[in-house]
Amino acid sequence: PLLDEISSHASSANVEIITEYCPGSLELAATLKKKMLDISFDGVMAVGLVIRGDTPHFKLVSRQAYSDLAKVALENQTIPLINGVLTVDNKVQAEERINPTKMNKGEEFIQSLFQMISSR
Repeated sequence: PLLDEISSHASSANVEIITEYCPGSLELAATLKKKMLDISFDGVMAVGLVIRGDTPHFKLVSRQAYSDLAKVALENQTIPLINGVLTVDNKVQAEERINPTKMNKGEEFIQSLFQMISSR
């Protein structure tokens, strides 16, 4: 649903998006960085989901994913990068953030990207 919402808003704005999948949020920055070397983009967005479990893994993954994405953004300041990694305590929170009739993070992320691109 999150990617559907992002795609829908991009399509409505006649914006082409390229989707690249990776195994998890820790791999987002490396995947994004490689893609940015291969293709010229007006802007990029990393989308992921980290759900808290019973171990410290949640904090480690969240912090590292955010840190790595920030590093990619700083290394490529001419290309806006939106961090669309959701960090939630449970599936209910994830569904609330993704749902277009509730928090609608998909729309928020794509609108942020549009704003960053237009402000360059």
